[in-house]
Amino acid sequence: MRNTMIRASQALALAAAASVVLTACGGGASSSTASGGPTGELDPAAVLRVTAAAPTRNLDPYLQTSYGGWGYLTPVFDRLTVVDADGNLEPGLAESWQFAPDGSYLELTLRDGVTFHDGTPFDADAVAANIRRGQTMEGSTVTAALKNITGVDVVDARTVRLRLAPGTGVDLPGVFSSNVGMMVSPKAIADGADLRNNPGLAGSGGYVVSAYVPEESVTLARAEGANWDPEAGKLAGMKFEWVTDASTRLNGIKTGATDLSWVSSANEVVEAGSLGKSGTVAVTEVPFRNVLGVYMRSQGDLAKPEVRQAVASAIDPEAISALFSGTCTPSRQLYPAGSWSRDESYRYPYGYDLDKAKSLVQQAGGAKVQLTFAAGTNTEKPANVIQSALSQAGIEAELNPVPNTQNEPRYIAGDFQSMVAGSFSPKVDPAETAATFVTGPYDLANGNPQITELVTKAANPTLSQDERAPLYNRIWDLTLQEAMFVPICNQTNVTVSSPKVTGAEDMPWVNLGIFDLRHVGMTK
Repeated sequence: MRNTMIRASQALALAAAASVVLTACGGGASSSTASGGPTGELDPAAVLRVTAAAPTRNLDPYLQTSYGGWGYLTPVFDRLTVVDADGNLEPGLAESWQFAPDGSYLELTLRDGVTFHDGTPFDADAVAANIRRGQTMEGSTVTAALKNITGVDVVDARTVRLRLAPGTGVDLPGVFSSNVGMMVSPKAIADGADLRNNPGLAGSGGYVVSAYVPEESVTLARAEGANWDPEAGKLAGMKFEWVTDASTRLNGIKTGATDLSWVSSANEVVEAGSLGKSGTVAVTEVPFRNVLGVYMRSQGDLAKPEVRQAVASAIDPEAISALFSGTCTPSRQLYPAGSWSRDESYRYPYGYDLDKAKSLVQQAGGAKVQLTFAAGTNTEKPANVIQSALSQAGIEAELNPVPNTQNEPRYIAGDFQSMVAGSFSPKVDPAETAATFVTGPYDLANGNPQITELVTKAANPTLSQDERAPLYNRIWDLTLQEAMFVPICNQTNVTVSSPKVTGAEDMPWVNLGIFDLRHVGMTK
């Protein structure tokens, strides 16, 4: 991690021929009917019409409560770093970055000649102002991501040093590729601009917001002047609309009412594939990085390791995949193939074995488990199949449907014994993944001190990637042995677009179920 240019996953490009879902921060296999994408002269007067499943509740980068809102912001606010379609970390507003030999700071060398749309220069002072805002602003959702930055030193206009708490900060280059790294004009910050509803000229991206209706629509127009990124601003504008129903989104593409959207439910994925083969629309399939699985806590009978192991052994990933017409690729690891922190030779300790599950339940003297899931989502059918499998193993399994808005936060709060969800999302850097899921609010380490010690050691920025990789191999192994999470499969996300849309076939973040439209265009 001392290299000037750091990649989140050097080997992820190999995954293009393998499989794996969007579940890790770098990509997975993809297939496209638009081999190479459309050709032809770009239409600078085109307005891209987009429908998305996730709403945008506000337009302030530091007030995003979920990553579903990030995609609306990428054309407006440039980030310090970015990722490509394979999850590789690339320069953004930061041209390069390097950790101090002793890990005491992270130094960013900034891109020269960039200005915000309000005329304010982007420089080291701007970075310092944004970090202070993220750390101190009331309601900021990025304080945890920035907590290891103990101070900011402006070395010169193009150089900024982020002082770090000892042994921390290795994940920051990857974190800066998210909303955390989106830069806002210091003038807008000083003026107290209402970024939630009207960012105005506070960004430096290819577009500015021209109209906004919270949780309904966002309209963008190309920003005036030349952008530092020659690939940005290819369109006259974009119009986003929030459409929850997947079939409605797909129909919009078929009828020509929409130019670009995404579907991940099995029926629409299959239908989109057929449309793509007929040439009606352009289709790109990408496995999700996120892993669909079962979370468990040491509550009730799940406090017994034998019961958790029985749950894991009773689940057949192929049966779950069949629910999705084969579009949920079985996966028993936490990171996708090709990820540098993944051990390709690893063997999951609790493969499907119903007899073993029955034996473990008998050893435990029986078991009762409550399976929570978000009602009306694509986890409902898997939860029912898992309930049946657990019953066959001798576990009394009770289904607990809850509203989608309650599922995740209440599980994190400790209200639920278990949860069927697709929220395990490997981050750009595994240190962030471990801090979130292993030792953080999901506590997949189950308080195991050996795992905690390894997580702390692996997050040290003085270690090279080669030195960190075996530590994470061991962390994932020990975590899965605890059986606090049962990885099952990676679903498929499909980008569906008009044949005129360019850049859809290699769009970043699609394997996260969201999108980065900075470089998308349309032909005449």
